[in-house]
Amino acid sequence: MSPSVVPTRDDLVARLRVRFADVPAENVRRCVDDLWCCCTHLGVRPEERTIERLAASRLTGVVRGGRPPYPDGRPASRPPGSHAAAHGPVDARPAGARAPAPPLAPAGPAAGPAASGPGDLTASPRPAHAATSTPIGM
Repeated sequence: MSPSVVPTRDDLVARLRVRFADVPAENVRRCVDDLWCCCTHLGVRPEERTIERLAASRLTGVVRGGRPPYPDGRPASRPPGSHAAAHGPVDARPAGARAPAPPLAPAGPAAGPAASGPGDLTASPRPAHAATSTPIGM
């Protein structure tokens, strides 16, 4: 950064450090520097008010993201994106219901065409056709 910008940046970092005392000073400084560079990279003139507003928004997210959802210690719900299967299998069948049959295993290539059936996913052995030569553009 140019020397004329440094005092403005330092004042801005000092103001944000007062507002966001929970966030380490180095993180506040890095946030301001990052936003300043982003504005410059995008061709936007980095104005102090704009940088302060953006940094305050970003730091608010950092502070809120670090807090537990229930300050009184109640258990939190599962985090977004987690699945019930991650906490063990859930059997939703009624009591006494039979387990579903296992899927059919496809026949291996050694079984040959006579063993073809609904579970056979292999192609039948056929000779490959030679590529036909065609003029370009047709």
